[in-house]
Amino acid sequence: MGEVSRLAIPARLEEVRHACDFVVEVAEAANLDERAVYHCQMAVDETITNIIEHGYGYEGGDSQIEIICRTEGEHFLITITDDSPAFNPLEHEAPDPSEPLDTREPGGWGIYFIRKLMDDVTYDRVNNRNQLTLAKRLPAAAPLLAESGAEAEEMFPTQALNGDAAAVFPAGRLDSNTSVMLEKTLNIQLQQGHVWLFVDMSQVEYIASSGLKVLVAAWRRAQGQAGDVILSSLQPRIVEIFEMVGFDMLFQIFPDLDAALAAQSKRT
Repeated sequence: MGEVSRLAIPARLEEVRHACDFVVEVAEAANLDERAVYHCQMAVDETITNIIEHGYGYEGGDSQIEIICRTEGEHFLITITDDSPAFNPLEHEAPDPSEPLDTREPGGWGIYFIRKLMDDVTYDRVNNRNQLTLAKRLPAAAPLLAESGAEAEEMFPTQALNGDAAAVFPAGRLDSNTSVMLEKTLNIQLQQGHVWLFVDMSQVEYIASSGLKVLVAAWRRAQGQAGDVILSSLQPRIVEIFEMVGFDMLFQIFPDLDAALAAQSKRT
């Protein structure tokens, strides 16, 4: 067994990013490649957000969530422990990706992502605490683990386009914290009559299920007003997530904003 790295955080949403950064640092030290590190980051984000939301009902600020990373055999292991009421998320029925996309509920994808992204996931109830262990296969000859050790702006930048269209430019991480900012940005544009929203994702490095929910909700509102939400410039790691849940078939996706705007101009 490799060296063990530990982190304990308060059960608050604003602490989730701290946990993700910790896991990224340790996973990189364990020699996981960029894609595997991203998978670990997203699985931890979804797990801890689920604990805070459903385990503590957003009222667990005085409780601690512990994250332990270690190598064991051929795997990099992440064990997440909390003292919320007993709940085995692996018994939760996963969403069906084959359901029609325009009627599919955007929620419930967290556990689905965790199972798809990690090589193995196990749950135990130990000393009256929930314990979820996530496993990712190590590359050959992985080294031992190393010891690990800005507030969001109110809205993302936007640009009014001709008529009832606008471009939106999110950046950084679309997670449980910043998805609120994205939701506000998109909703304000819709309220202003911009029902054709062109979302340039070129500066988005990470998206969690909370970010996907916001995009789907905005897409439904826009569709209801004879508009659309059109995406462009998705990084490959984000394309993988969209394809995993079939959202690449729901949204129009273009290689860049200019291509998205040009395609739309041909339809009008």
